[in-house]
Amino acid sequence: MAKGIKGSKLFQVNVLFSAAGGLYYPAIPLFLRSINISIDETSLLLSGLSLSSFISTIIWGRVADSPQRRGRIITVTTLSGAALYMALALPLPLVAFVVILLVSNLVLSGLMPTVMAEASGWVNAIDEFGYFWIGGSLGYAITTAFTGYVLGRFGIRLIFLLSSLLILGVYALARGLATNDSHVVTVNVGDVVQNHVRISGVFWLFTVAVVIFLFTDVAKNLYIPVFYAFDLGMGYALATLTLSIEAFLEIPVIYAFTRVLKSTNAWVIFNLSLVLAGLYFIINALIPPNPLLAFTAMATYSLVWGTYSVSSSALVSRLTGLGRRGTAYGVYNAAFPIANVIGPLYIGYAISSSGYRHGLMYLSASPLIMGLALLGAFKFTGNESVKTGT
Repeated sequence: MAKGIKGSKLFQVNVLFSAAGGLYYPAIPLFLRSINISIDETSLLLSGLSLSSFISTIIWGRVADSPQRRGRIITVTTLSGAALYMALALPLPLVAFVVILLVSNLVLSGLMPTVMAEASGWVNAIDEFGYFWIGGSLGYAITTAFTGYVLGRFGIRLIFLLSSLLILGVYALARGLATNDSHVVTVNVGDVVQNHVRISGVFWLFTVAVVIFLFTDVAKNLYIPVFYAFDLGMGYALATLTLSIEAFLEIPVIYAFTRVLKSTNAWVIFNLSLVLAGLYFIINALIPPNPLLAFTAMATYSLVWGTYSVSSSALVSRLTGLGRRGTAYGVYNAAFPIANVIGPLYIGYAISSSGYRHGLMYLSASPLIMGLALLGAFKFTGNESVKTGT
C-alpha cells in the first residue's frame, strides 16, 4: 500500500491542502482570543464565515456534476484561494481581514467536492479515498505541530503566507487531476439508472447525521485547544501540538478501516463513529489539568475520525448515481461548513453558559443518541457490486 500512497495524486493534494488547514484553522480562534475577542463574538464570526462556505460548497458541487468543468474549477479555486491568503498575510484592519477570509472561504470550498466527485468514478476508488484521508491526516499533523509556536512567535500574517504557498502547491498537483487517463471508469448498469434519479431521503438522513458528527470535529479543532491552552494552562504550543499527535495517530486507523471497509457494513462503521464522538466529549470533560492526560484524551479522536472518514465517503457514492456525484459530494462537503455555522453557536452557548467541563458533557448527548438510534436502522454491505470501485 505504501507504493500506492506515494503514487496517489489524491494523497498528495490532500497532504498540502490539509497542511494549509492545519495552519490557519486552529490559529484563527487563538488569534481572536489573543486580541480579546470574546467566545460569543468569536463563535458568531466563525459561524458567519462558515455560512459562506456552506452555500458556496453546494453551488460548486452542482457545477462539478459535469466532468468537463472539473479541471477549470480546480484551477479557479486554487489560484484565487492562494492569492486571497497572500492578501491575508498583509497588515490589515480586523474588518478587512474578516472580509477577505470570507471571500477565500467562498472560493476554496469548491476544491474538495470537485476532487471527490472525480475520484468517486475511478476503478480503485476505495483505495484512493483511503489515501486521500491518510494524506489529510498527515498534512494536518505536520503543520499543527508548530502552528501554536508560529502564531505566538511570528503572528497570524506568517500563518497565511505559508498557507498561500501550500495552496499554490495544491494547484500544481491537482490541475491535471480531472483528466487523469490512468484511472478508467467502468460504469455499472445500476449507476446508469441512478444518473438522473433524485438524491434519496436516506442520503439526507445520512447528511443530518454527518452534521451532528461534525459538531465534534468543530469542538476538537476550535474549542478543545482553547480549553487546553487556557483552562488547563498548557499554552498555545502544547495545545496545538495535541492536534498534531492525534492527526498522526489517525493514519494507521484510517489504513486499518480502509481494509475493513471492503468486507464490513459501512453504515455500522459510520454509526460507531457517532458513538465514539460522544465518548470523546465525555473523556475531555473529565480530564484533570495534566498535559499528559490531555494528550491522551486528544489522541482518542483518532478512532473517531478514522471510523468516520472512510465510512462516510464510501456511503456518499453508494447512495447516489454517477450523474449526481458532484451534487452529492457538494452536500457532503457542505456539512462541514454548516456544522461550523451551527456548531460555534451551539457549542459556544453550552460552554459559555455552563463552563467547559459541563458544556462538553452536554455536547456528548447528540452524537451518542444519533449513533445508537441509527445503528442497525439501515444495512449497506461493504461488498456492493459497484464497478467504479466505490
